[in-house]
Amino acid sequence: MEETRPINKLFDLLDDWRHLPAYQLERRADIFFALYLDKIIKQKKDTEIDYIIPEFPVRVGEISEKNPHINQSFKIDYLAYAMAAERVFLVELKTDQRSRRDKQDWYLQRTAQVQVKGILEGLKKIYKATHQKVKYNYLLDKIEKIGWISRTEKTFVISNINITPEILYLQPLNLTNDDAVISFDDVIAALSTTDDELAKRFIVSLEKWKSNVNKIVKR
Repeated sequence: MEETRPINKLFDLLDDWRHLPAYQLERRADIFFALYLDKIIKQKKDTEIDYIIPEFPVRVGEISEKNPHINQSFKIDYLAYAMAAERVFLVELKTDQRSRRDKQDWYLQRTAQVQVKGILEGLKKIYKATHQKVKYNYLLDKIEKIGWISRTEKTFVISNINITPEILYLQPLNLTNDDAVISFDDVIAALSTTDDELAKRFIVSLEKWKSNVNKIVKR
C-alpha cells in the first residue's frame, strides 16, 4: 500500500478533527489562508496587497468611550495593506459560519472608525505600558517599513495617515451577498489558477469546510 503523503495526511487530519467538540480549526488552518491571502484579496477586491501582519493588536481603550484607560488589546486576525491603492483591510477569519459575534463586529467597526492613525495612537500607549518590548519592537519594525511610523529611542512618531480601514470577513458562506464577506467559494476561485500542490489540496478541504459541522451527517 502506498504511504499517505504528508500534505494529504495533514489536511485529512484537519478535515476529520474539525468535527470534534473542542477542536478549533481556525487556529490550525489560519496559516494556509495567510499563505494565499494576497491572492484571495486580489480576487475579491482587485487590489494588490503589499503587507500582511497577523494578530494585529488594537487597544481597547482607543475604541471604547466608556473605558479609555484600558491598555489591553484585542487582536485582528490579519491587517493587510495595499500601498499603491492606499487601502487597509481588517480581515477576520471564521471557519465556522456560526462563530460571528456582535461584540467582535462592534470592535472591528469601531477600529475602522478611528482609522489607521487611531490604531497607531493606541499602539503607542500599549507599547509604553507593555513588558513585551522585544516582540512589540519587531512589530514596530514592520510598521516602520510600511512607512506609517518613524522610530525613536523609546517611542515612535506617527506619519500623516488618513486611511479608513475596510472590514473583511473570511468565512465559509456568503448568504446575503455581502461585499464585506469573502466566502470559501471566493477562496477556491482565487486558488483555482494556482498551480501548486498545496493550493490544490487546500481547495479539496475548503469544499468540505463549507459544510456545517453541527449538522448530522448520515453514516
